[in-house]
Amino acid sequence: MRFLLLRAPESERPAEIYSFYAPSIYPPLGLQCIAAALEHDGHKVEIIDLCLQDNSEEHLKNSLISSDAVGISVYSNDYDSVVDLSKKIKDLDSDVPLIIGGPHCTFFPGRSLSDIPHADISVTGEGERVIVDIVRFLQGRKNLSDINGIYYRENNQIKNGKPLEIIDDLDSLHFPARHLVEKYDYGKVDNLYLYKPKFTSMISSRGCPFKCRFCARYGNFIKGWGFRQRSAENVVKEIQEIDEKYGSVMIADDCFLADRTRAHKIMDRLIETGTNIDLIIEGARVDSADRELYKKMKKAGVKLIGYGIESGNQDVLDFYNKMVTLDQIREAVKLGKEMGFITLATIMFGAPMETRKHVENTIKFACSLPLDIAIFSPLYYVMGSQLWDEAVKNKKLTKGGYSTIADSRRGLANFTAEELNEITKKATKHFYSRPSYMLSQIYRAFLRKDFRLVKNGLRIITSS
Repeated sequence: MRFLLLRAPESERPAEIYSFYAPSIYPPLGLQCIAAALEHDGHKVEIIDLCLQDNSEEHLKNSLISSDAVGISVYSNDYDSVVDLSKKIKDLDSDVPLIIGGPHCTFFPGRSLSDIPHADISVTGEGERVIVDIVRFLQGRKNLSDINGIYYRENNQIKNGKPLEIIDDLDSLHFPARHLVEKYDYGKVDNLYLYKPKFTSMISSRGCPFKCRFCARYGNFIKGWGFRQRSAENVVKEIQEIDEKYGSVMIADDCFLADRTRAHKIMDRLIETGTNIDLIIEGARVDSADRELYKKMKKAGVKLIGYGIESGNQDVLDFYNKMVTLDQIREAVKLGKEMGFITLATIMFGAPMETRKHVENTIKFACSLPLDIAIFSPLYYVMGSQLWDEAVKNKKLTKGGYSTIADSRRGLANFTAEELNEITKKATKHFYSRPSYMLSQIYRAFLRKDFRLVKNGLRIITSS
């Protein structure tokens, strides 16, 4: 069979401060994993990334003609664009089976087919094994009611298959089918390469062992959805494969360094094999900072490390259940800088107890840290988080939504949404416009012979 897998176009252009998280920067990893499962089962697959594809309308028509089924990944913040895309697909070919999956389908398993009325089947949770079972259905060899973790339409009704199954042995999965997106150029932030080309991404674990109050977690509502890791050997094997074609890879785990014993093994093996690829660690807790491990990370090629700092106030960190201290944050970022890593931090404003004094403390704290990149944002209450559940229970939010900014008018914060956006904008400009920051970045740029971060800082200042 021939499958067409699509990433829908962005619903709207992200604000400048969110440029690092624009979908077009990162390859569609979930689709690549599904494609790998299909290819291993003997099928032909094409991936079209409509965030980047030129002449997408004509390309979509031509690809659809030769496809036996279509799959689309769905995130809650872009499902409107999936609605438009799915209608377009059905207008072109009303009989083609349309399968959706991704976070929106997992957070809203039954509702997703109502939200996207042109879709035929919705996959919840992990899809690598489910998609192969769906192929068996399309071939007339299996009933939809016997497939785990799906919802489907039958006689104008939405029905569900068997209960979702969780994949415990992640080593049993095939590496993502990266060759299907080699035609696209990822890793650019506003036409500036933040990472060394050619850029890709990977994950070495699923889930997270921690329970931050603001974080949307499948484990909050899916029984048995725990933290699972691939073996160090399996992770290294994939990085070695990536090293043959790519210049940099982002390890996009929620918490890559949670198991320091495994992290040591991975770095030891990478040092032994002598890979040349740049490693970007997106999710690192500050309490995982360890000098010996960081030394190995430097030797293994780690170039950037990202921390979820969230606040410069201990009471806010405690409210978020971060289980870290301000001193641990200081030590981790300081150690990262000492190792020569590009240090990145995400910081939020809008916890229910936050006052102007809290905001000032957080900005001052962020500016006191040797950070290269600080990404400030308002707090959002998101479906699947403890904060969301508490707000629904207290009737501040309704069950039907999926995300909302903290707002005093809903009793979620001490600031309005507009005030939080203004605080975020001012914090961003203040951080990047400091003379000490610009001088330090210019100095480090000469040492690294790389002026991308200086250009990024200037872009943020001029756009704020």
